[in-house]
Amino acid sequence: MILRGGLFLVFILGWLLALMPLKGVMLAAGGASAFGYQDVFGTIWSGRIYGLNLNGERVDEITVSLEPLPLVTGQLSADWRISDSSLRGSGHASWAGDRVTARDTALDVSVYRFGFGDIPGLTGDESVRISLLELDMRGDVCHRAVGDVRSDVLAQLAESYGFTGPVLEGMLTCIDERLALDLSGQSDALDLTGRVYFTRQGYEWDLQAETSQGELADVLSLMGLERDGAVWRHTGSAQYAR
Repeated sequence: MILRGGLFLVFILGWLLALMPLKGVMLAAGGASAFGYQDVFGTIWSGRIYGLNLNGERVDEITVSLEPLPLVTGQLSADWRISDSSLRGSGHASWAGDRVTARDTALDVSVYRFGFGDIPGLTGDESVRISLLELDMRGDVCHRAVGDVRSDVLAQLAESYGFTGPVLEGMLTCIDERLALDLSGQSDALDLTGRVYFTRQGYEWDLQAETSQGELADVLSLMGLERDGAVWRHTGSAQYAR
């Protein structure tokens, strides 16, 4: 009898979780003030979040499917898919306190999301493709990161000036407990290397470029790089938009 009663309670609990509105979960986790969304619809199995603010970047729609069991212990674990005109992708993410983990993540981000929309020669079709196999962040401390980044933005930009530019490729990893991206790209007209560090508040970068083409030197100047001897260099930091 006790065993049957226990199984019945587990069944009821699972049934209630399955029908739980996603909005209720989001409200319990902090609501719009914590996540910066406009509205939430659907159940935890198939919910939609509109106007979510991801580190200052507004996302039109995210479809999520939460795992019920982690909710019992106050954690969030979900498969997600982003639908936005300048940001698309899918993956799996979990939140538990200040720990954030992600895996099997693929993103395609428009260069306009990085503030490059006013550079002559860009058409708006350029993007940055991010593949993240695994990420484990605890606060600002990076415990593990495995992923890569690829973009043909410089190749397309150089092509608009009649030159062959490099395809940028990079690796995401943990360096000195910080999430870092090492970038590089080489061609006959332009070479670029650099590193970007990320935190929850913002990012900092150090980029170096070399070119013998005067027209591309003008483009590098428009991108904010400054001549330092034989190379062009750009070092700085920024906070995510709020």
